[in-house]
Amino acid sequence: MSYITKLLFISIYLLGVTTIYAQEHHHHLENEIGLSTGAVYSFEHKEWGTGVHIHYFRMLGEHSKWSLGAEVESVWSDGNHYTIGAGVKYEIIDRLNIGLLPGITFLKHHDETHTSHTQHDDSKYESLFSLHVEVVYDLFHWEHFHLGPAVDYSWTKNDPHCAIGVHAAYCF
Repeated sequence: MSYITKLLFISIYLLGVTTIYAQEHHHHLENEIGLSTGAVYSFEHKEWGTGVHIHYFRMLGEHSKWSLGAEVESVWSDGNHYTIGAGVKYEIIDRLNIGLLPGITFLKHHDETHTSHTQHDDSKYESLFSLHVEVVYDLFHWEHFHLGPAVDYSWTKNDPHCAIGVHAAYCF
């Protein structure tokens, strides 16, 4: 069974199990500052790494299921990169959200034409269009804080990846 199939199976299982326990509704607060972190799989490099994703969202109205926001993401693996983006988040059902954030990824490349004795930093960044999709389930709520599983997929021409991890946020 491939890594992607395993990640999808685990994600669907976690979302299904946590939905059973999500019986109470929560009061929506208009602003959210969130952090997602976890294991990242790079399809291009066929390896695992780590990543962190920080975002801010603001609801479009008091009872709206839509929010607008921005993100910053960093992934550390053989294909290190940084991403900035802006987009929307939609609350599918109570506590289950999906975000769609197009942006720009700065992918680091190393110039291998020089020997390791060179004192210059030959690292170069290439900027590419990216599209980040994140699904978050707010399993636990404590006043203004929430915590739960997160699954995301990020497409960039030279460095697509997926991640599974934990999302924590402060709402106000």
